Amino acid sequence: MKILFFPKTFEKLRDVIGPLLAGHEMEVADEADLEDRLGEAEVLVCGPLDVGEALLKGAPRLRLVHQWGVGVDRIDLEACRRMGVAVCNVPSGGTGNAEGVAEIALMHLLLHSRKYARCQESIRKRRLFSPQGVSLWKKRACVVGLGNVGRNVVSRLKGMDMEVRGVNRTERESFGSLGLDGFYRLDRVEEALSGCRFVVLSLELNEETREIASGAFFKAMEPGSFLVNVGRAELVSRRALEGSLESGHLAGAGLDVFWDEPADPDDPLLANPKVTLTPHVGGVTDEALMGVAQTVADNISRLERGLDLLNRLDRER
Repeated sequence: MKILFFPKTFEKLRDVIGPLLAGHEMEVADEADLEDRLGEAEVLVCGPLDVGEALLKGAPRLRLVHQWGVGVDRIDLEACRRMGVAVCNVPSGGTGNAEGVAEIALMHLLLHSRKYARCQESIRKRRLFSPQGVSLWKKRACVVGLGNVGRNVVSRLKGMDMEVRGVNRTERESFGSLGLDGFYRLDRVEEALSGCRFVVLSLELNEETREIASGAFFKAMEPGSFLVNVGRAELVSRRALEGSLESGHLAGAGLDVFWDEPADPDDPLLANPKVTLTPHVGGVTDEALMGVAQTVADNISRLERGLDLLNRLDRER
């Protein structure tokens, strides 16, 4: 089968992906030649890409759109369903993706709590024993969103002897094994934030969660607290975040997602010492690469053999 990868960054992964797709034809496209290459493709493996009816009409042989990762918010599932194209993604848990995102959340928490920017200043000024940091140990944290990523964040924070509250739209029996110090449904999120020095957002983006972190959310956070967002940028109202940082109510924000990606290097928020930003690399690790690649390759093999696809999303619910 002809497997088309988008975008061009997949070219760097050819040595990893190629052996898993032995017997298939692997091609990599960028925006300039995507339309031309789609005509012969039977499988499209993509990162962030708008997949709708217009694109699908130019791909008459296409049988499967496989997201490289979890998020399919830019794929029109209904259009794919109408045109007989299967859509699959890669679950974050157990593939290295959720585990990696949890690690980047922890990194941002530590960069802020141990005042990394000021540490660099102390080095430049040849100062020792400054600044005084904020220990995660014994502090209360709130993890908003208990999917695969959120559960991995919780386990890591509990491993640092933090008191951890969890927030989710629904309560699940599996949450009992997390050792949460409190569970709150999403409509009680502001109550859950009370007394929490650290807050991690790991929610899916939908109309209910869009800009859930806005004025009332930030007011409910403790003065001097820290926010880390590893979900979607649109979970946070940028205006409300900037206002809370400027007033000093929020001590810092760590972001692995941004409203306009890739972020403009000249964006003033990037120059704010209270903000740490990583370029959406939470799930970009050696383990995640192999885990995601193997899952995609396994599904392509299942497609070729006529077996049911795993993690299929275009079925009627």
